[in-house]
Amino acid sequence: MRTLVARRLSCLSSSAIATWATALAFIAILLAGWMHTKTTVESQLHRQVLTVARFAAERTAIAFDSVGATLQTIGDGLQADDLASFHRLAPDQRLALQTILIRARGRNPGLVSLVITDPTGRVLAGSPFHADGSASAGRRTDISPLMQDERHDPTVSAPFRDPTSGMWLVRITLRISNPGGMTAGMLIANVAIDEALANFFSRYPLAEGDMIALHDASDRSLTVVPKNSSAGIRQADEVDRVVAGALAAERIEDVRYLTSPNNGSVHLVASRRLAGYPFYVVYGKNVDAWLVKWRQEQFVLALAVFAALIVTAAITTGIQRRLTLTGQLEKMRGDLENSNTALRSTLATAELLAARDQLTGLCNRRNFDQRLEGAIARSARHGDRFSLLMIDIDHFKNINDHYGHATGDDVLRRFGEVLSERLRQNDIAARWGGEEFAVLADGANLENARLLAEQIRESVAMTPFPPVPRVTVSVGVAEYQEGESGDDLLRHADKALYGAKRNGRNRVIAADSNQTLKLQSA
Repeated sequence: MRTLVARRLSCLSSSAIATWATALAFIAILLAGWMHTKTTVESQLHRQVLTVARFAAERTAIAFDSVGATLQTIGDGLQADDLASFHRLAPDQRLALQTILIRARGRNPGLVSLVITDPTGRVLAGSPFHADGSASAGRRTDISPLMQDERHDPTVSAPFRDPTSGMWLVRITLRISNPGGMTAGMLIANVAIDEALANFFSRYPLAEGDMIALHDASDRSLTVVPKNSSAGIRQADEVDRVVAGALAAERIEDVRYLTSPNNGSVHLVASRRLAGYPFYVVYGKNVDAWLVKWRQEQFVLALAVFAALIVTAAITTGIQRRLTLTGQLEKMRGDLENSNTALRSTLATAELLAARDQLTGLCNRRNFDQRLEGAIARSARHGDRFSLLMIDIDHFKNINDHYGHATGDDVLRRFGEVLSERLRQNDIAARWGGEEFAVLADGANLENARLLAEQIRESVAMTPFPPVPRVTVSVGVAEYQEGESGDDLLRHADKALYGAKRNGRNRVIAADSNQTLKLQSA
């Protein structure tokens, strides 16, 4: 009898030990699963914040680089007599310089002003006027006369606030030398700092509660996105205090949590320096929703542990609870994976949209530049031939003035359709800026490209653009020559386009291999 009782007690003890062992194993699994999920999600948030900060810094730097490239392009196209002193510069030369600056400023929305000066700092031409805001050319800018030993690369000034608009600006200056190596003048561009950051996030909107700011090397907040948001401005003030320490320590890859004392909102903040510029992009992602979910998971975990202790008396009930909670964790992990998949899909779609002009559906300028560089590389490797067409809609400003910008947009959209219909399968068309378009004619020599340009010109002239009575285009054609750069080819085609417009418009002019212009059609 005693032996039977002892056996039963031994069985009960073994069952209790097994039950507790099962419960403890279950609790350990829950804790490990929860910690793994939390660590995984937190790591993904860190990578996402760093990625957005890096991406914004790269895109903002590109916006500044484009201004420097524009200055370099203008400087490369200037002749020695274009930079004569103010009193010796002919009116037609000043008008030509003014036209170049107006077109360059139209292609760069962030440019507030753009001027050309002689070596003494006297303004020769400017758009809208010149850097000091004066309405007449010939006045001195606030830039001192140039020294002969100064650098001739674009230089960037410290940020300063425009007293009229209150905007933060940065000045980019390009020193220009004459063939003898002496300083002949300079190009000065005032760039709106907030425009570069705002343009990027107009294409990639921030999530609800997120914010991003641009700081200079002195930790001053120059601009905040989104604008006109009191919550965003308060949060930016909090970010300033945290970023000041991060920048001082040069820990620009740091990611940290920041809690606002005003409303308790929590942001995950990362900063990134712009390559080549004394600015920092600071991105703060609102993680309140994630923290709420995390606290919910903590609550669920506490219930699971309590349930595990209860099921020591009933192992079946414990197993059922374990399966239920494990299923909940798996569902949460699946939801996170679905969110990540959706985010990757959204980013891929955004990249595709970024390569297209939203109005015409053609390639945008950035995408076209990449295609042009690829064509040059193929030509250098395999000897492939190609040509470039620069197309400008004649008197487009009159269309906007008489019929309105909505009609102007319809004309641009319809012209994009006509252009796409006339191109071959391998040709690439892009909206270059405003009413100007570019076509890369793959495999076409100068004569074939001229015939293609004639077909485009005739198609446009015969296509109705109601309510506009008639729309015509001027076309400049240039064939790529071995050893040329993309800028050289663009300059030759643009020069041919200028010749077509100067000779009466609604015509095609092609530049031969010696880069001389030949009138092809009227």
